[in-house]
Amino acid sequence: MSLIHIGEKKVEHYNGLIIRADTHSHEHIAAKVKDLLPSGGKILDLGCGQGALSARLKDMGYDVTAVDTNPADFLCKTVPFVQVNFNHANEVDAFLAKYANFFDLVIGIEVIEHVHNHWEYVETLKKTVKPQGFILISTPNITSWVSRLFFLFKAEFHQFQPEDLDYGHINPIAWHQLKYIIEQKKLKVVGFYPVGTLPVIWLRPSLKWMLVQALALLVRPFQRRAHLEGWSLMVVAQKT
Repeated sequence: MSLIHIGEKKVEHYNGLIIRADTHSHEHIAAKVKDLLPSGGKILDLGCGQGALSARLKDMGYDVTAVDTNPADFLCKTVPFVQVNFNHANEVDAFLAKYANFFDLVIGIEVIEHVHNHWEYVETLKKTVKPQGFILISTPNITSWVSRLFFLFKAEFHQFQPEDLDYGHINPIAWHQLKYIIEQKKLKVVGFYPVGTLPVIWLRPSLKWMLVQALALLVRPFQRRAHLEGWSLMVVAQKT
């Protein structure tokens, strides 16, 4: 957990590919993957964007397959790409028929908040992973300290405000809801982990933000500690 951050965040890249996740998120995710899976394991990056995380994991020695709906957006040259439109049932069925119980680890980074049905999404990930394999999901943390303050004053979760709908943040999910879905799908929850950069003290050149930061520090001792940290929240589950 970062204690202090100064200034605005900058867009990050990996080998020229845009990282569409919060600052240091891919580094945190890659470290967790390394803990879970030996080099050479088969990984599915479901919702890969330009392929920044796929490329990073490939460079770490993993056998990566990248999946998304738009092949024109995928710019990574070192990882095979599979196009699947998950709003089309026939494409999903064809994909699952080929890759059922195939991967050692399946990753869905900042995807579940974009889909209409959380339950179907988790079921899709479950079907593609081998028995004893792992599922790794991350999503904006709506129980973080900043999201709690947003909801207190605006009745809106952080990263799920009206302007966020246009780029697909349509379906927020809290950690306890995600835990319930995973357990109902007969998966074992390994753990929840903070992802990205959300420091205890964040100094930005904005009087309004500094007032918010001051209030956050005042109320922090009285807030429930569960998943207070993390711009995003990552859950690791295992198919037992």
